[in-house]
Amino acid sequence: MEIRWLEIADPSDVWRELGFGVDEAGSCVVNGVEHRLVGSDGDRRGVLGWGVTGIDGSVADIDGIPTTVVGDPRPEGPAEHPNGVFRIDHLVVRTSDTPRTMAALASLGLGARGGRTTNSAGTEVDMRFAWAGDTLLEMAGPPTPATEPRPAKLTGIAYATNDLEATAALLGDRSTTPIDAVQPGRRIAALTAAAGSSVPIAFMTPHPKS
Repeated sequence: MEIRWLEIADPSDVWRELGFGVDEAGSCVVNGVEHRLVGSDGDRRGVLGWGVTGIDGSVADIDGIPTTVVGDPRPEGPAEHPNGVFRIDHLVVRTSDTPRTMAALASLGLGARGGRTTNSAGTEVDMRFAWAGDTLLEMAGPPTPATEPRPAKLTGIAYATNDLEATAALLGDRSTTPIDAVQPGRRIAALTAAAGSSVPIAFMTPHPKS
């Protein structure tokens, strides 16, 4: 399975002001994944769903995530955006039951790629990972599955940037101060409420070369 597009309930102007290259149709392509900025409408917020390829066309949701199976080719986009972003580092998937969500992904051919039990804030969270093409999915849920199950939801995006300090400087008060990330050798900053996006967004330094 590969991700072709994400539908996001943000106005395109917000993302332009964050230093992303967005065309007149509200499309922003990051490393082969189109971001369709459809604007807010009523209670619609955040990442609304995704378009994917490589799985059975009858699939309409993946553990509750609205899913459209497409045959679109990988979209072309800039090698780097004005804010320094050059790829999606990972997509955050919030779930009430990480084993259930991982099983749903496994049924589509996605294998587990490790996990951990704490998040960047040090809170105990069941975190598991899977690759969809070259996009990493980060599943996050309670240590024990919730007694009242809820569907999985795409809740955040982390981007890799070539110069995190420059990205944070461009964003000003719309970014937190870069700090050390959980991953050794990496640093991270996040959008603040002043950014105006309904999507929790983080920016990270690239993975260090081994």
